[in-house]
Amino acid sequence: MKLGDVLRKEREKVGLSAAEMAAKLELTPEEYSQMEAGASAAETWGPHLAQIAITLETPTSRLLADSGRAADCRPGQAGILIAKHRERRGKSPEEVAEALGIAVEEYRKIEAGESPLERMGPLLLRFAEVIEQPVFNLFYPCGLPFQELDDYP
Repeated sequence: MKLGDVLRKEREKVGLSAAEMAAKLELTPEEYSQMEAGASAAETWGPHLAQIAITLETPTSRLLADSGRAADCRPGQAGILIAKHRERRGKSPEEVAEALGIAVEEYRKIEAGESPLERMGPLLLRFAEVIEQPVFNLFYPCGLPFQELDDYP
């Protein structure tokens, strides 16, 4: 299963059309269609965000805004918050990069606010708010990583 499959299924559960969800996310219908098709950066950065939250033992939404609300997300803020929570947990950049399975240099770009996470994280948080679910549930529907599922109720 792809994250796009989860997004489609959750959107359909709340009775929104793809065009309605695109409008709520301030995306073009084509951009949103790419997300549901599993052809967007969300496929990479959603799981990275979830793994960062697990590694830092921090609610996913609090890695994107202090308030945990999409309306309070600001460009570059996710990297700053991730670094703050990493330091609070006493973890090194190397430890978090290893947990993500990425190079330390790539992880440092996350903390510097220079990764696609700065756009994808708030976008996924906004999606979660629209469907009234915690953002982490998008990555772990039914308590399992979406990549391990064929389907879910």
